[in-house]
Amino acid sequence: MKLISARQAWHDALHESRASVMAVAAEQARLGKKSGGGDEKVIVFLENENGREVAKSYSVRREGIQESRPGNRLTESRCAHMLVAGLIMQAIDSLPKSVRHLGHFLYSPLATGMDLSIAHGLVWLASGLDSLPERKRERAYWMAMAALQSHKRAVQGRDGFGPGEVCIFVEERTGVRMDPHNWVRDWSSIWEQLANKVDGFDADALSPVAAVVNDLKAREQAA
Repeated sequence: MKLISARQAWHDALHESRASVMAVAAEQARLGKKSGGGDEKVIVFLENENGREVAKSYSVRREGIQESRPGNRLTESRCAHMLVAGLIMQAIDSLPKSVRHLGHFLYSPLATGMDLSIAHGLVWLASGLDSLPERKRERAYWMAMAALQSHKRAVQGRDGFGPGEVCIFVEERTGVRMDPHNWVRDWSSIWEQLANKVDGFDADALSPVAAVVNDLKAREQAA
């Protein structure tokens, strides 16, 4: 895996089968940094064992008859790729569940409606906007989801939502008109508050992943 940023690493790690990645990461951790020498080298196979994928290492002679093994033999580059993916997944797993779901919504290629639902609840509950008058609170609730969608577009390199698009987004869910001409007076401070919450949780989600990425980059540079 080419390490560019924490966001890219989160996305790329989850392209892999989680079971396969974690199996290879566990096997590589067991092997440590041993490198082959002399007449033998270590190869890793990904095998099915009682319905789950496991990684097993074998010592083979560098010359002579090739042995047949069950499962798929992994090249050194493939093992390295899956090891990095496993380390990224472990960092993601260290996050609180709700923050992890927010990160999945923003960066995972396998994001689901559940990820968005939990991320929405996280941002809304943290916003402190439930004390607003009922009519305004209902719109602010859906603005929290719009803020998540806007942030996702922004981190993908596209323009975030403007006032008009936020108003349309909320109208489609409430059936009540929201006039963008009153944005500065009625809604801009609420939008800024929600956007700041999303920014903060995004930073929280990326923090452990960024630490792994930075550590791996430092090792590459030192090698």
